[in-house]
Amino acid sequence: MSGEPATSPREVFPEWRRAQLEVDRLAHETPLAPRVLRTTGLLRPEVAERVTDWFTGTPTAPPDDVRRSYRALEHETARLYEIVRGLGVQVRYVHSESDPYDSAAELCAELRKHGSMTLARDELHPLLGGALDQLRVVHDVLGHAALGLGFDLQSEYATWLQCRTLFSREARPAAFCELVGAVTAFIVTGEKPGLRADLPPAELVAACDAG
Repeated sequence: MSGEPATSPREVFPEWRRAQLEVDRLAHETPLAPRVLRTTGLLRPEVAERVTDWFTGTPTAPPDDVRRSYRALEHETARLYEIVRGLGVQVRYVHSESDPYDSAAELCAELRKHGSMTLARDELHPLLGGALDQLRVVHDVLGHAALGLGFDLQSEYATWLQCRTLFSREARPAAFCELVGAVTAFIVTGEKPGLRADLPPAELVAACDAG
């Protein structure tokens, strides 16, 4: 591994075992073990900068490829959202620019103990529309709460590594844009980036996977 080493996830709390068992059942391939994701930094800082530069730059993927991947992501997200609801999760939607929770620990504790969460609705995504909110719920339940990880850079990337196993190869590039690109750009810059639809270059995904 080259470059500055990644630090371990900083925000770690109890796992929601029931959600993790659902991930294990649904995964298209075996995800990394939760103990690895909870204790290992897997995204190097310089690669996070590259992800941010890509996400905040000009989209480069062919439009037809982008639409195809986002259609797959929308369809698969709807299915996963219904599975999350089948776990008994109740979602309260609010219209607010501020986060409903003071910390990731508070969100995950509510899911783990009560099976409920509050989500501030986002603006409509250019290709996902309102399905972006469903994707955020899936990400919070089957990623953050299942693993017991927070919103720092390494926790977010570990959550992605788990959640990506839930999507087909066709949907994964679009999911990367939403769950790695947007999130990493926000953490690195401290400013919420605008919504966009793009697919990551293969070399960028390879750099992320190189750890």
